[in-house]
Amino acid sequence: MSSQNKLREQNLAAYLDALAAKTSTPGGGAVAAVVAAEACSLVAMVANFSKGDVAKDIAGRAHASIANLLDLGDQDALAFETVMKAFKGEGDISNASLQAADIPAQVIGICLTHIADLEHLSAQGNPNLITDTAIASLLFDSALKSSELNILINMKSFDTIPADLESAINNVPGATSRLQFIASTIRTGLS
Repeated sequence: MSSQNKLREQNLAAYLDALAAKTSTPGGGAVAAVVAAEACSLVAMVANFSKGDVAKDIAGRAHASIANLLDLGDQDALAFETVMKAFKGEGDISNASLQAADIPAQVIGICLTHIADLEHLSAQGNPNLITDTAIASLLFDSALKSSELNILINMKSFDTIPADLESAINNVPGATSRLQFIASTIRTGLS
C-alpha cells in the first residue's frame, strides 16, 4: 500500500471516497478500526479536559491506540487483498483467512483496554464533555461488533475457530454490555 493510501495520511473526504468506490478495500475492517480510533480520539479529548494523573494516563493510552488502530485499518486492507488472491489460487486460503481474522481480533483487544478508562471518565471526567464520553462508548460498541463479524466471516470455512480468535469473540458481549451501560447511564442523566 502506498503512503498516499495510508489511513493516517488521507483527509476525510478522500477516505470516504475510497470507501464508497467500487473496490474491495478499504472495507468494513478498516471502518471498524477507524471507528475505534475515533472513539479513542474522543477518550483522549475528554481526558485532556479532565483533571488528575489518571486522566493524563488515559489520554496517553488513547493517543497510542489511535496510531495502532489506523495501522490495523491499513493492514486489514492488505490482508483482504491477500485473501482475494488466495481465492484465485495465488496462496493458501487458510493462512490468508487466519491472518485476516487476526486484525479484527487486535482491534477488539485495543477496544477492551479502554472500557475501564471510559468508566472512569463517565464518573470523574469533565462533566461538560459527558456526551463525548457516551459517544465514545457507542463508537467502541460498534467497532467491537463490527470486528466480531469480520472474524466470523474470515473463519466461516473453518470447522473450529482458533482459541485466540474465539477468546476475542467471547469478550465482545460483556464489553458491549459495559459500554451500553455507560451510554445509557449518561443518557438517563440528561433527561
